[in-house]
Amino acid sequence: MIGRVIRTIGSLYYKHPVSSEDTEPEGSFAKLKIALVADHFTTDCLSMECRVMNLTPSNYLEILNSWQPDLVFVESAFHGVRGSWRYELAKQPRWLRLKQPRTIFKLVKHARSRGIPTVFWNKDDGAFFDAFIHLAAAFDFVFTTDESCLERYRHALPANVPANVLMMPYQPRFHSFEGFHFRSHSVCFLGSYYRRILNERRRFLDMVFHVTEQSGMKLHIFDRNHDRLSNFMEFRFPKHKHLELHPRVAHRETAHVYKNHVVSLNVNSVTGSDTMVSRRLLEILACGGIAVTNPSRAIERHFRDFCHVINTPEQASELFVRLRNGPSTDDMARAEAGARYVRAHHTWAHRLSELSNIVKF
Repeated sequence: MIGRVIRTIGSLYYKHPVSSEDTEPEGSFAKLKIALVADHFTTDCLSMECRVMNLTPSNYLEILNSWQPDLVFVESAFHGVRGSWRYELAKQPRWLRLKQPRTIFKLVKHARSRGIPTVFWNKDDGAFFDAFIHLAAAFDFVFTTDESCLERYRHALPANVPANVLMMPYQPRFHSFEGFHFRSHSVCFLGSYYRRILNERRRFLDMVFHVTEQSGMKLHIFDRNHDRLSNFMEFRFPKHKHLELHPRVAHRETAHVYKNHVVSLNVNSVTGSDTMVSRRLLEILACGGIAVTNPSRAIERHFRDFCHVINTPEQASELFVRLRNGPSTDDMARAEAGARYVRAHHTWAHRLSELSNIVKF
């Protein structure tokens, strides 16, 4: 009940971005039809690869019956299209939602009755494994961004439901390298700040905020939650004289921010996984951005040669003092190599190929 009220009020206050639906793009998967329960970034990226339609609690029967998709793809969404799935997917406390969700399970059951394969992708593992495991068990196929969660899935899922790794991808039609055109010798960060959860993430950001101030480098924050009611509580950034807050930037426009600023900051919420990495890091690298990030096993395994990894205030101070005068030839060579690397291995086309090899659509 309370969750429903919050969702209604939020829909009046927060303008959810929308993506085009049922348009046929170019590429290997242009004919593929995917019915989606996903947040905006995934929807926007997939709409460039295949035909997509957004499922909501009120339209899923009509779309599954009349549009006849090849696949139902549900991710660990916290909002869904226009906020329609808020509090209806992840586990919630009883005070927020008096009864357990039913609609998503009806959706999966109906898709199965029509012979449509159903896929669940937890893009937020392992931090939110427990929040979505009840949901994952209902699907035909389960995918995770975190390889270390596979054993947990094998114990928690029915024996006939396979679990596989599907790393985070990016969309090269939005983020691509076209040479270096830095306009500002400052740092940019596009994302969120959490005051109560993900403590390691918050400590890293606080360290960077302090060190950039000490090194005399301006930091521009493009706040993903600036127009949400919760921004006054959980997502409120701390105040620093050198930190300038800006409204969020449309996903397709974030490439301009990365290309304009000499340093693009990344933070990984999950650091103990060999496969879990933020979508933001891929997009920074794809643009040829000078990426500065916290350490993680995935960074060490896949991206160490293409970004600057900082772990201590001393490392951070040395790096920012140097970069405030502009990138070196080596910085740009590493960034350009990073753009080539992610284009060769980490696009949405790559992930759809991996999905099709397992799901057989």
